Amino acid sequence: MQPKGFFITGTDTGIGKTVVTACLWSLLAKNGRDVGVMKPIETGVDPKCSSAANSDAQFLREISGAKDDLQDICPIRLKTPASPLQAARIEGATIDPEKIFRSFQKLQHQHELMLVEGVGGLMVPITRNYKVVDLARDLALPLIVVCRSTLGTLNHTLLTLKAAREHGLEVHGVILNFSEQREKDAVEAGQSDLIAELGETRILGECPYLGQISSETFSTRRIEEIERHFHLP
Repeated sequence: MQPKGFFITGTDTGIGKTVVTACLWSLLAKNGRDVGVMKPIETGVDPKCSSAANSDAQFLREISGAKDDLQDICPIRLKTPASPLQAARIEGATIDPEKIFRSFQKLQHQHELMLVEGVGGLMVPITRNYKVVDLARDLALPLIVVCRSTLGTLNHTLLTLKAAREHGLEVHGVILNFSEQREKDAVEAGQSDLIAELGETRILGECPYLGQISSETFSTRRIEEIERHFHLP
């Protein structure tokens, strides 16, 4: 059965989940799919003063042209740049995962597919007893893991895959993200094959360096270029 979406996680914070999510949305939309986007939790953004330049949720909403309410796309927004648990404690806030589920169900009924971008990595705490890995499991979406291409990614990626499977998640595959514009070195050239072999998973693509991204990044011509680097899920 075709899954009703994917949960995009990363091996670390700042790994490129938002860029990859935008690429996936563009490629799926190009193929005629109705795809909703969601960033359930966002930290480091002032809810009263945010834009596509500093908010992943706003950026995904702008890229996708979504008419969905931002409060549904991102039901939990915290100003402190930290894990959700720590940010909430610093701000004296309480995080209720049920708020996420209500928004997700609403968006899921409005779209054929959902792309849900996590916050940080799988073991990031949302509350004292609830982590991102628990959220991914409860949303019941297959996992797409975004990792970097440079030295050290094998350890981080294999640990992420191990944690996902130990928590009963279905891993759909891995996407490597290139954050610099340069030729691959010998180590980077072999990362995909090693991750596929040692992680017993498939490589869904290698996201090329896209520079400073904006809505213009995803023009028809650019999407066709990006498509050559991906194997659509």
